[in-house]
Amino acid sequence: MGRPASDSANDTETGSYAETVARAERVLPGGVLGRHVYPDGVEHIPVSGKGAWIVDHAGREFLDYSCGGGSLILGYSHPAVVRAVQAQAEQATQFVSIRNFPALHLAERVTELVGWVERVRFALSGAEAVMFALRLARAATGRDKIVKFEGAYHGNSDYALWGMAPRTAVPYPATAPDSAGIPGAIGELVLVAPYNDPEAAASIVNREWREIAAVIVEPVQRYYAAEPGFLETLRRVCDARGIVLIYDEVVTGFRHALGGAAELTGIEPDLSVFGKALGGGLPVSAVAGREAVMSHGDPKRGGPEDGYCYVTSSQAGNPLGCAAALATLNELSRPGVMQAFHRSAEELKAGLHDIVERRGATAAQVVGSGPLWDIVFADGPIRNHRAAVRADSARHRRFHLGLVEQGVMVRIGGRSYFSTAHREREVEFTLRAADAALRAAMR
Repeated sequence: MGRPASDSANDTETGSYAETVARAERVLPGGVLGRHVYPDGVEHIPVSGKGAWIVDHAGREFLDYSCGGGSLILGYSHPAVVRAVQAQAEQATQFVSIRNFPALHLAERVTELVGWVERVRFALSGAEAVMFALRLARAATGRDKIVKFEGAYHGNSDYALWGMAPRTAVPYPATAPDSAGIPGAIGELVLVAPYNDPEAAASIVNREWREIAAVIVEPVQRYYAAEPGFLETLRRVCDARGIVLIYDEVVTGFRHALGGAAELTGIEPDLSVFGKALGGGLPVSAVAGREAVMSHGDPKRGGPEDGYCYVTSSQAGNPLGCAAALATLNELSRPGVMQAFHRSAEELKAGLHDIVERRGATAAQVVGSGPLWDIVFADGPIRNHRAAVRADSARHRRFHLGLVEQGVMVRIGGRSYFSTAHREREVEFTLRAADAALRAAMR
């Protein structure tokens, strides 16, 4: 599993993997930082990264497709990001949430790239920005309910964790919480619709519109994209009913196009949420959109009776993160960078298609919109959550474990991302690994 790296992984850490896990379990719930756990047999603690490659605690080198959960769109330790962070760190790492030049420059850059955006407010994570976007929508409309789509992940707030991974199918728009500790009363304010079903979504909205503040949707949910007519219908029904349309572009923003989903679809939302790729690996996110909605975050409104909506935090517009984000966007804007990035991703997926056909793996299919990729094992097309859960998860897991065994690090069962550092060499390495992993998964 993996191959020896040329340099020592980390001379300051000693002890076996089992001892490290025991240390973690003494101080961290479950011994982990969140919910992602490598399965038994995968002994892996990342220590350093350069470009598309990482080195773990045992000094083994892996080609990495976790990409910091999709945030490292330029790869690990990109020189432009490193320079920007070093230069800003020598000036200041934090000013509290007041005007500063890195944040101002970044806001201007976002409005330049995403042409329909008029105002920007920064946060630290996609989850936080989603929370702000929903609050702005409620302030702007005076309504409380939101519509989301089954299987969509919009972060960890109490409003978002409904219908993300339902264990049993229930009739729409009913849903259940995905976590303990969420007040059941919030479920009365969340309506869930099937993705890529414009008629069902429109029916729910037209029935409940007097109480609906926002419809929030991912232009690419998991790895399947919105089909023609879906976003158009959402835009039309939101316009007709005075509802705020929110794009969750934490994944698609500055990855599928520099101008966001609206650049690709021609359909503009009222608000968009950006994260992951925006910060180039540092914790930066943004809610951006029309002035009419964003103006509710203007403290000159005075108070809630005047429609003022609290959308800030102490770290909002952190200059260190904003400097890294600006360097990331500037690098992505260089001539040919995005084109080469997307071309490499399509070359990988084309190669995977060839492997699937050559191996006669009729139940396997290559998935992933834009610079996302995977192989899943299902007979029919996957266009929404209920189709996705019918795929063969055991075989999918074996395929991912086979990739790790061949030196390609992925999040087992999770989404695989591309970075600009994944080029011809990396594509060829991945295809060799995928061939071996697919053979093992099909046995």
